[in-house]
Amino acid sequence: MEIKIDDINGLMVFFLSGRLDASNASAAEEKFRNILNGSPEKVIVSLKGLEYVSSAGLRIFLAAAKEIKKTGGKLAFTELSDQVFKVMKMSGLVTILKIYNSMDEAVSGLQQL
Repeated sequence: MEIKIDDINGLMVFFLSGRLDASNASAAEEKFRNILNGSPEKVIVSLKGLEYVSSAGLRIFLAAAKEIKKTGGKLAFTELSDQVFKVMKMSGLVTILKIYNSMDEAVSGLQQL
């Protein structure tokens, strides 16, 4: 799994690719935690390149959402593959997390918040 970070219109964007499962979840969680400790206001997580996510990965998404909420920040997910969307839907996270279909929608949505 790979995580790249970029800035789009003043928003921090994580780009995840590969597979997020128990074998690499702790490294991904540490990277998320380190970045979120800087208390960014608005963060987008693009899952366009994420081929697979396990329950360990879902736990990271939920923990990141809780962490950023503590500081009054906003977190959104976008560009989910069909496979990742199905897993997030089955887990109920689509009702808890803010999910957008495209990067443009996510950027626009977070800028309005």
